[in-house]
Amino acid sequence: MLMIKRLMTQHMPGMLTCEEVDSFIFEFNEGSLSYYESLKFKLHLSMCSECRDYVSKYKDTIRVSQAEFIKANKIANVPEDLMQAILKSRKTK
Repeated sequence: MLMIKRLMTQHMPGMLTCEEVDSFIFEFNEGSLSYYESLKFKLHLSMCSECRDYVSKYKDTIRVSQAEFIKANKIANVPEDLMQAILKSRKTK
């Protein structure tokens, strides 16, 4: 399969390499790639199981991180003196 991917990136105009997929992953996930760039990205993913797995894990990491962040924001009734001590310690650094 590696040989096929190598040949395709060399002989198909516009075919992304795995390195290029890595460099575009943020923009792809944010939906900020152009139609043409997004199409090239998806074409590469359709032929590269390693990059499909990588993108899947990337999205899983974001999802889990966001879920934990939401949980952390739900902490209620933090004592005011604790909040002030935390803020004060941040200012002195």
